[in-house]
Amino acid sequence: MFGLFRRKQVNDIKGSSPYSLALLSVSERLKPMTQVEFEIANQSLEEVFDWLSEQEQGHWFNGGHFNMSDQTGAQYQLKISRYFGSNTLPVVFTNNTETILHSLPLLDSPRKEVGVIHIGHQFDLRDPLDVEQGSAFHFALARYNGCRLFYLGVDDNQSMKTFEYAEDLGCDWMKASECTFSHRFAVKQQLTAYLAHCDEVVLNIDLASLYPKLRLEHGDGLDVQIVNRIIRLVLMSQKTKLVQLVGWKDKHIYSKATQGVLHEIATMVPSRDCAA
Repeated sequence: MFGLFRRKQVNDIKGSSPYSLALLSVSERLKPMTQVEFEIANQSLEEVFDWLSEQEQGHWFNGGHFNMSDQTGAQYQLKISRYFGSNTLPVVFTNNTETILHSLPLLDSPRKEVGVIHIGHQFDLRDPLDVEQGSAFHFALARYNGCRLFYLGVDDNQSMKTFEYAEDLGCDWMKASECTFSHRFAVKQQLTAYLAHCDEVVLNIDLASLYPKLRLEHGDGLDVQIVNRIIRLVLMSQKTKLVQLVGWKDKHIYSKATQGVLHEIATMVPSRDCAA
């Protein structure tokens, strides 16, 4: 029954854009994720791919599911590189923000500045010896000189040391308290200024940050209205190369907020070829 409920949800997010949208899903086990958590994530991501591709009707098309335990990153990179060389926008569901590290090498160039816009509560700037959860943007900045980071919705309660570290790395951000409907014009102004300095853009969205928190949990979910406005601005810039949606729990992948994000992407893709 739960599967039927989720199938109906997916059926409601079909868009009408004549432009190509490729749906891909990726699962990868990184520390400290357990094997059980990885298997749950892999199953959930396989399912969202199947259900969305069934409902595509010429809109979303099948980009494939990539289990990094069974496949190499090179296979995923090959598929993504083909989309980068076409008019297709790849939308990737993944259980780790770190999946972005498979895509950035394909965009890296000494002649370009690649903007990474992260919608979520965390900076993900941990600096372990090898890639693990929470280290995505540390490695992005360390490996690619042309990478620029802009965070939207950062948890206000991060430590001062974390904010100072992000500033030292040249990151830009707006806190969660600033990413509200009442601050929508400030968000638009700062995001527009940031986009003007980027040649290409990758949009990363932490789906858990959009989900309403329980009473005993810390913080609040981000304002979905603002998130959809951000998506609109980013896609209208005509610079977007990839959208990555990060989550591994059903309650995040199949949430109403995620439906809204997918619907916004489907609605706005034509604007990639129009004046903003």
